[in-house]
Amino acid sequence: MRCIRDSPGIRYRELLVATGFPQGVMAYHLKILEASKRVIVRRYHKKTTRYYPLTISTQESRVIDFIRRPTAGNIITLLIKRNRCTFSELQRTVGKRYSTVLWHISRLLESGIISTSNRPSIRAKETYQLRSRSLVVKTMRKIKFDK
Repeated sequence: MRCIRDSPGIRYRELLVATGFPQGVMAYHLKILEASKRVIVRRYHKKTTRYYPLTISTQESRVIDFIRRPTAGNIITLLIKRNRCTFSELQRTVGKRYSTVLWHISRLLESGIISTSNRPSIRAKETYQLRSRSLVVKTMRKIKFDK
């Protein structure tokens, strides 16, 4: 519970490393915590499972999911610092390929974490900003990173 509380959105493998438990013991205890509704378990696309304490809201968990991804986290951090950025600025600062940055921006837009100016035909001039800067900043203060 302490690991989940101290690191909301932690994944199974990260919990194994943090606790030192064998896989069977970890699976057993997580199953009990989930069944007793002492933790929130979010499963994404049948690939990723993240564990949250009950104090984390759905909106906050969405933000945490993206912050924990290095590229998306870098995009969010940049938007906190600069308020608005063009696609070109994001790509240059993040240092990833066009398609990678586009993929992350698309997911951030779909989730409602960021919004954009309404000029989709001119990607380089389109600007992006956080939809709720206060939510993102508040959420970032709640979590710890192992970076």
